[in-house]
Amino acid sequence: MLPGIGRLPIGVISATDVERVLTAMTSRGLATATRRRALSVIRLVLDYAVRDRRLTVNVARAIPLPKGSTKREPHWLRADQLGRLADAVPPLCRPVVLFLGLAGLRFSEMCALRVDDVVQTPYGLGVRVHRAAPQSKRSSAAIFGPTKTHQTRTVPVPPTLESYVRTRIEAVPSGSYLFPSPTGAIWTNTNFRVRSRWTETTQAVGLAGTTIHDLRHTAASLLIAAGADVKAVQMILGHATATMTMDLYGHLFSEAPWVAMERMPMFPEPEASPPTT
Repeated sequence: MLPGIGRLPIGVISATDVERVLTAMTSRGLATATRRRALSVIRLVLDYAVRDRRLTVNVARAIPLPKGSTKREPHWLRADQLGRLADAVPPLCRPVVLFLGLAGLRFSEMCALRVDDVVQTPYGLGVRVHRAAPQSKRSSAAIFGPTKTHQTRTVPVPPTLESYVRTRIEAVPSGSYLFPSPTGAIWTNTNFRVRSRWTETTQAVGLAGTTIHDLRHTAASLLIAAGADVKAVQMILGHATATMTMDLYGHLFSEAPWVAMERMPMFPEPEASPPTT
């Protein structure tokens, strides 16, 4: 079955069908590299069909490879938009949306968290992020490994989720997932999208085109709006360097100097010196 085309007989696939697949992938916010790979697979399969004389021409060869940046510009939600989205998804998906949108973990880091990773620090409740479980493109299963930067960090639990986290660690055995799927197993990007009805739900609340990864950008923007400095945002998000944080979100810090100045202590205003003659 060709990616995105479904069960159409191979002999009736047209160039328009292939273009429709690529357009749909673009509307979902998928990267240029992903769309290029999909077109390459379609071309390869149709090449085999031409070689076997099932087709006379490979219509996908007439479609140019998608161009443009392979990185999508960061997009984030306002606090009220995050709240609407969290309220619209099924109840078991709500903690995931809120945690990603407030704590900023990568999806692969969130799904790998276990109750044993919850720690009590001198400053409050946190989670120790030291592994990730991205979804395999080949098998669609979660594959455990280190974090993207191969570093461990402790991320504060958002106050909104403290009750959920404490209840979870008291109610389930050691080794259980902190944010489990409906069966108690690990989430993958695919099964979360299905269970949350992600595309339909985001459209229903006026947030069409929002991706799961946009929740990470949302956390960054909310942290900055709350007064977090660059190093704090870097530590929470797990960026390798503060430079990376500034490259992505530097423009959001533009109000920081004015906010900081407004918070400076007040003193009686000095009298203006009289003009000298």
